[in-house]
Amino acid sequence: MATGNSVKPAIDYTAKDFDGFRAAMLAHAAQIFPEWTAAENAADDDDAYAADFGVVMVELLAHLGDILSYYQEAAAREAFLSTATRRDSIMELARMLGYTPDVASPSSGSVALATEESQASDVLVPRGTKITTEYLPELDGPLVFETAQDVTLPAKGAATLSVGVTEGITAGTSPLTVMRRTAQEHTVAVEPLGTSTGLADQHLALAQTPVIPGTVRLFTDDGDDATEWRQVDSLLEWGRLDKVYTVATGADGTTSVVLGDGITGAVPALGQPLYVTYRTGGGSRGNLAAGSLVDLMDGLTGVYIVSSSAMTGGRDPETLESIRANAPRAHRTQDRAVSLRDYADLALAVPGVSKARALARQTTSVQVRIVTARNGTPTPELLDRTERFLQQRAVAGVNVSVSPGALVRVHMGAKDAPIVLGLYPNHRREDALLAGTQALQQLLSDTGTAFGMSLPVSRVYGLLDAIPGVEYVKIPFLTRDGAVQSGAQDIVCRDWEIPVPGNLYLVTDGGL
Repeated sequence: MATGNSVKPAIDYTAKDFDGFRAAMLAHAAQIFPEWTAAENAADDDDAYAADFGVVMVELLAHLGDILSYYQEAAAREAFLSTATRRDSIMELARMLGYTPDVASPSSGSVALATEESQASDVLVPRGTKITTEYLPELDGPLVFETAQDVTLPAKGAATLSVGVTEGITAGTSPLTVMRRTAQEHTVAVEPLGTSTGLADQHLALAQTPVIPGTVRLFTDDGDDATEWRQVDSLLEWGRLDKVYTVATGADGTTSVVLGDGITGAVPALGQPLYVTYRTGGGSRGNLAAGSLVDLMDGLTGVYIVSSSAMTGGRDPETLESIRANAPRAHRTQDRAVSLRDYADLALAVPGVSKARALARQTTSVQVRIVTARNGTPTPELLDRTERFLQQRAVAGVNVSVSPGALVRVHMGAKDAPIVLGLYPNHRREDALLAGTQALQQLLSDTGTAFGMSLPVSRVYGLLDAIPGVEYVKIPFLTRDGAVQSGAQDIVCRDWEIPVPGNLYLVTDGGL
């Protein structure tokens, strides 16, 4: 029987793994069952008592506690945007904040086509004609582009015509006739999506990935005619008879068509056939140099490729770190712009914008500078889209203009005055040179730079001096475009400027 003077055992609340739970339980058992000598000896890591039945039960419970502790910590970690590690958790948290992560976008350009001299008649090159690159080892095949419009080439090579092309492939091979018995009747190549279950909130996964945003089209067929439904951003704004749908992309890249519940958005009738057409592709891999498109995949007789322009505009899906940074900013603005920070944060919600800075000299005019991923220059289309997006959310009477950020090249070392890494005798020159080059490149990488940043010479010294084996560092030349091209000076960028790598000359002194 316990007495009033008995001491309650201390509980170690920091025990969260197998070893901690095991030690805590064995220590507790040694106090309440002093006659059980195996508990005390097992707590001292005496392997001779590992087979004791009581010790086995303790270890089983410790193993169970370890598993439960892992899931508790994982649940707590994945509940916050700053600590979540799983992509699906981060994307769901971003959506909860009203932020839609950017997905992959395809590149585009133009191709010049002509007919052979032996071609006796005009040739129609239909929209969607596939044009490919050479074999690419990283893809284990060519990269496919499709023409954006119909074009008729005159016979016998009488003229060369340019046609726009976009990277990606249109899904669907089954013909579906829409707007039947009208002057606008036409056929669309679709992919069967099954039949409606008649239930609310149907999620219908598309067969192929990755899906290019804005290309999904949904059709239902009631026998008399095929009806195209309308894609919207949110079903909450629509009624029970509105034939609308949304598109959602999961963390695994699978894209689904989401239908209404009969209150916000209509529900297709039970058994009604559903069809979809969309395009797959996208990503920076489609950004190619001029002349990269070389073959007509569809093999049109008498047609050949004269030349192709550079393919630009392709971008990869938004990174997790970018989502972490941009989602809270989008939530803070509440879809309206008042302060300069609001304008910059809202610009980041436009797909394709990687960095933004808002500037103003007067209260009625705001200029926003933007760049794309990897400090790239935005296209005119992206500039126009961002400007319209911000103007719709600006305070009344404020005029918004959007332009590219200025990229300032930073030159580190010169041909006749390189940066010198002095090495200790027992370190390899090749290793130090590689580490120094990578450190300087990372210093001015996309993730390491921002609008209006400053780069003191002391930071470069400290970065290079921290490389293993470096005894001393000499920087005789460090400057930016537009400054005096001599000596080493702090790099100072204006509010609309971003530093990017320029010339880099780095040598070693000493070492092996």
